[in-house]
Amino acid sequence: MPLTDIEIRRAKPADRPRKLAAGGGLYLLLNPNGSRYWRLDYRFAGKRKTISMGTYPKTDLKQAEGKRDEARKQLGAGIDPGEHRKNQRAGDTGRSANSRAPIARASNMPKTIHDKVNNPRPLAALGIDDMEERAYRALIVHRIATVEEIANLLALSPRKAQRLLDTIESKGLATYSQERPPRYIATPPEFAVEALASQRRADIERACLTIPELKAQAISAASSDGQQIVEVITNRAALGQILMHLHQTAQHEMIGFQRAPSLYPNHGKRAHVGVHIRTISDASYIEMPGALNSIRQVMKMGEEARFFSALPVKMVIVDRRIGLIPLKTDDPNGPIMLLRSSALLDALCAHFEFIWERATPIVFTQAGEWKATKPTTRLSEAAGQLIPLLAAGLNDKAIAHESGMSAATLNRRIAELMKSSGIRTRFQLGWRAAMDAYPNRSPQQQTASVDAAAE
Repeated sequence: MPLTDIEIRRAKPADRPRKLAAGGGLYLLLNPNGSRYWRLDYRFAGKRKTISMGTYPKTDLKQAEGKRDEARKQLGAGIDPGEHRKNQRAGDTGRSANSRAPIARASNMPKTIHDKVNNPRPLAALGIDDMEERAYRALIVHRIATVEEIANLLALSPRKAQRLLDTIESKGLATYSQERPPRYIATPPEFAVEALASQRRADIERACLTIPELKAQAISAASSDGQQIVEVITNRAALGQILMHLHQTAQHEMIGFQRAPSLYPNHGKRAHVGVHIRTISDASYIEMPGALNSIRQVMKMGEEARFFSALPVKMVIVDRRIGLIPLKTDDPNGPIMLLRSSALLDALCAHFEFIWERATPIVFTQAGEWKATKPTTRLSEAAGQLIPLLAAGLNDKAIAHESGMSAATLNRRIAELMKSSGIRTRFQLGWRAAMDAYPNRSPQQQTASVDAAAE
């Protein structure tokens, strides 16, 4: 039988709280002290929850049923009625903060409670508002208290104090005795806070499940609207956030040029496991205080590092899809160009590979000292043997005879050198090989050296 107004009016308080069911999880809670509260039990995300629907007779049966039906509609739409109400209250509190005086603290309320509440509140992350935390902390300090005592501590009316205690009781922060008047006891923090934190973690995990869907929508919107290839960033805080995001979301590769002053001061932080990181540092960066120690640390974590005497720019490129390049190399506060996937970004990646081949690997001795090694070039021992002969203009037969190779081996070596150098003719190969073999000499000196070797 559905609950009626006549049954509610005739119901008498008992020695223990009792419930008058109104259907759909709604019930009227009759307390021994005569107070009557509407409550709604429901389940959300597999968890049983309870929210208040008002007090009787201020909220009559019809109004309570209307609130119940509205809550059920929210549940059908995937909305937690309790969280929805809490968010609405938080919004109302924020909008009226400038026009409402803060609630006074009673003189007998411990100062430590007041001070802690006025500092940034970690419990706010668990959906516990300011007054709820005040009441919970007051119960922790006083161990056990009546509604009247909490009202005096928090400078509230008994009705507001009762409503506040009912709220923290529904969140599992407090329990109450069956005596009259009831006395409230704080739930131990290791149980109450951990339970709320577990629920919030589950909510966050469910929210994270929407990331792939949202990402797909973002990609679709970008492809339809046309995303800018180049942007200029002038805000240093925004730059820091972008750098941190790129470092955390790198999937395959990070490459970069390092010059002083450093573009990315948090160089010692490692990206995700499996990300291949390569950096080239020039003399200005190496001379910075602590730079070598930073390089030593990241190399221990798997990063590859090389040295080149002078770099034209400094930059960071992630997964060959997005890059950051300062427009003023020597100005640490200058604008930064953000470059997305394009032919220009591909050219910068190719330029990095070109310098990488000519850069000197950085190694450290067992004593931790920096030791410069010879560049590892793709023109290896075979190049050193063939360079003078190619530059001297000898034909294949003469080169094979002088080098002690068969014609087939010679052709294979030359083909390998041309492929590794990315060139098409033997003239280009000879010139490129001479440049790599004698990088610090002028063209005239290189020609003289090649002629002498050929003789």
